Amino acid sequence: AQVRKEIQGFLARESLLTLVAKRSLPCESADAGAGGLGEGLADASKTVTILYTSDTGHGEECAKAVARQCRNGGYANSAVKCSTLDAFDVGALSSEPLVVFCVATAGKGEFPGNGRGFWEKLNARASEFEGKLTDTKYCMFGLGDSHYWGKGTEDSRINFAKPARDLDEVLEKLGAQRLIPTGFGDDQDVDQYHTGFGEWKSQLYSRLGVDKATASGGEDDGPVKTDEVIKTETQQLRGTLKVALDDITTGQIPFHDTKLIKSHGSYQQDDRDLREERQKLGIENAFSFMIRVRLPAGYCSAEQWLAMDDTCGKYANGTLKITTRQTWQLH
Repeated sequence: AQVRKEIQGFLARESLLTLVAKRSLPCESADAGAGGLGEGLADASKTVTILYTSDTGHGEECAKAVARQCRNGGYANSAVKCSTLDAFDVGALSSEPLVVFCVATAGKGEFPGNGRGFWEKLNARASEFEGKLTDTKYCMFGLGDSHYWGKGTEDSRINFAKPARDLDEVLEKLGAQRLIPTGFGDDQDVDQYHTGFGEWKSQLYSRLGVDKATASGGEDDGPVKTDEVIKTETQQLRGTLKVALDDITTGQIPFHDTKLIKSHGSYQQDDRDLREERQKLGIENAFSFMIRVRLPAGYCSAEQWLAMDDTCGKYANGTLKITTRQTWQLH
């Protein structure tokens, strides 16, 4: 009789899973019972993987904005994954229920450095994925400049957001389901890529049920800021560059400083050939910096040449390059 009372007491209470789901996840109704439990289980299974590739950081900004919105909109922190394309295991693509891609453009319609490995592997293993991505939903946002190769030219038309369009085409052929129409951010728009991103993310947030959330705070992704805002907030282009460069615990500088350092004739990069190996070892990428020298009128004396050669051997990788800007650059 005592056991029966305990069972009845248990059944009279809502399960812990339902309570947790109701408290931390969005749902349309607070009704208890089997319906409530079903909704809780459905919400608890919500996950989203956000992948980006970008040389300038714009694709990364968009991806992290989506991640913040999802977390603040009810997704559990552990259910929101955000990383570069190359850091993602291509073989796991078929097990992902939803993948959001933010893909920038490099060179002449090429994938940026931290996405080329993913693209090459996906194409090499395309036959393995045929018919296996039917349960995977995805959406794509591409970034580019429609006038990069000249206004109205054929090259500009072909190469505008080409990596995003190519990836979208391959995923569709492999059977993945597009969640919303592909969006594009054009640097020629009044607000650059922010114009297209604003329109695209509104559709995405609505479909994910996170459109009512505010994206303030949330983890350590940092706010999305334009280049001009970053410049005006950096004490006349100082920022935190000195502190970041003096930090010997890491070979890289923070994202905002990567934007700022370009104003001083330099940029941060890493060795693409070593990325996969270093990721397996759990260590950061092999970062380095390009430094461009000021050389008035492009004139270099013998003494300057010897000094540059000495500097390159002592502090750089031994390679001294002549650039189209009539100066030297070293890495």
